Amino acid sequence: MNDKQPSILKIAWIDYWAFISAAFCLVAMGIYIYHLFLSGNPTHNFIGVALGIFVLGLLGMAWRYISIVSLYNSGLETKGTISEIGFFRDRGYIKYIYPYENRKYAGHVTVMKNRTTTRYKIGNEIEVIVDRENPKKSLIKDLYT
Repeated sequence: MNDKQPSILKIAWIDYWAFISAAFCLVAMGIYIYHLFLSGNPTHNFIGVALGIFVLGLLGMAWRYISIVSLYNSGLETKGTISEIGFFRDRGYIKYIYPYENRKYAGHVTVMKNRTTTRYKIGNEIEVIVDRENPKKSLIKDLYT
């Protein structure tokens, strides 16, 4: 549906849950490398833990990427207005209101605090992508592209 597709790097940088999943993968790789090369006595249990953390992170990242891209591909575009923004340290949320089929809906996204997410201000008009089957499911179009 949409001409510009979200990138996996942008999703990992903006979306809070994708960022946490990517962090799990990096921590697991760090544990593996440390235990394999710097530890005096590598054990298979510790390597199994690192592998488990990596798989969890990879599954979380895949889940977020697939859900965001599928909404981009099958969703409908509508205009929305940002109603609330909040940040605490490195994470936050953006809440918005949008109309769909003569009803108003409220949506939100959990984001990382960075230059892309802090440019949004309350009252800004935005493009929202709405799920056709479940209009309560939506996201901000420009956020991930």
